[in-house]
Formats: sequence, C-alpha cells, structure tokens
Amino acid sequence: MPSRYLQMATQGRETARAARPPIDSYYSTVGDDNLFRHAEPMPAGAAEIVRAEPRLPTAMQPQAKQKTPQELGDEYFQKAVNFHEQGDFVSATGYFKRAADKHNPLGMLFYGLSLRHGWGCQPNENLAFVFLQRAGEQVVPHVKDMDPAVAGMAREELGMAIYELGQSYRHGWGVSRNKKTAAYYFEVAAELGDADSQADLGACYEKGDGVKRDMKKAAHYYRLAHKQGIEMFGTSWIFKKKYESD
Repeated sequence: MPSRYLQMATQGRETARAARPPIDSYYSTVGDDNLFRHAEPMPAGAAEIVRAEPRLPTAMQPQAKQKTPQELGDEYFQKAVNFHEQGDFVSATGYFKRAADKHNPLGMLFYGLSLRHGWGCQPNENLAFVFLQRAGEQVVPHVKDMDPAVAGMAREELGMAIYELGQSYRHGWGVSRNKKTAAYYFEVAAELGDADSQADLGACYEKGDGVKRDMKKAAHYYRLAHKQGIEMFGTSWIFKKKYESD
C-alpha cells in the first residue's frame, strides 16, 4: 500500500496521540503501594456490610455508551491500518470493509484499493471501482459545509479517491479504458492538491495523453508536484523561463 496514503490518513491521529501524557502517568500513582499505606483501616464488620450490600438489577446498572457509526468506522479503519503495518493483509482488508460498511470514506478508499490489487483478498476490479466511486461521493457533498480544519483533511481524502478513479479509467480497471476521462479526474484531484495527480496530469499534458498537448501546462503541474516532494527524472526543463505560464 502506498505509504503516502497511510501517513495522510493517520497523521491526525498521531498528532492527537502526541498530545496525550505517557501511559505511565495515568497508572504510576495507582500502581504505587505508597498510595494505600496511609489509608485508615476499615472499621470492623465493614467488609461484610459491603459484601452483603444488594446490587442493582442488571437492567438498572449504568450501561456503556454505544459508539456511533462514525466512531466505529474510525476505529475499524485504525485497526485496519495497524494490521496492514504488521503485514496481516487479510485482517487489514477485513477491517477496511467494516469501516467502509460504516460509510467511512477512507475505509471505502482502501477497501477499493485492496480489491483492485488483491491485498489480502481476491482481486475484483469491478467492485473496487464501485467503492472508490463511493469514497468520493461520500466526501463531496460535505466539504463546503465543513470546518476549515476538517475540510482540509476531507479534501485530501477526496483528492486521493478521485486520483484512484482516474487510474481506473487510465488502465481500464473495473471500467472501460478512457484516457480523456482519466485526465479529467487527474485535473480535478490536482486542483484539490493531490501531488500524484499533479504529476500524472503534467505527464498527460506533456504527451498529449487524453488532453491537447501543452508544455506550459505540463510544466505548471510538474512544478506543483515537485513542490510537494514528488521526484521526477528528466524534468529539469520545467523551470526554464519559456515554460512559465503566461
């Protein structure tokens, strides 16, 4: 699985983890015998009273708060990532599917990629395309109404999903091959800031692949990808003045 995707998908969670105190800080005092050495002894017979105190009927006992589908989707996706990093692709794909079933966009995206490439499952390009399409559709309606910080992550998710749709059309994975449609999806994802889409769209314009050949546009998108750390060999020409946009 491309590490870029996992890094983007988990960076928010890593930031949250970094803000938490180390696990020892939660348990260091609880596990310290000194905590109980100066406690007052329990009055005689108190232990028997405590043991004899009637318990609430099960129906009246406090119930654990049930998780929302969104929380479950996030939880399943994180488990999938952990399994994938451990090399257990079968379990990872199973949890990607469970996340997808909870309408988690990243779950849909990675389950689609798992189906396409056969990561821990039988390849199924047609079904892969369906889940990649759903991943994009799940995010699109909500991006404009989201908090800017959340919308930024959603745009990244959307860009990844649309890029993979472009790849499906470019290679004919689960859908009829169509270079023009592939270039269209690359352009949409490139405008969302997806670096791989910017690089691939640059190649489309350089070769006239699905679009009219345009070296200035090719240089423009190659430069955008380069700024985001995409390494491309043989593209030093993109920095020449004659290829700058008008």
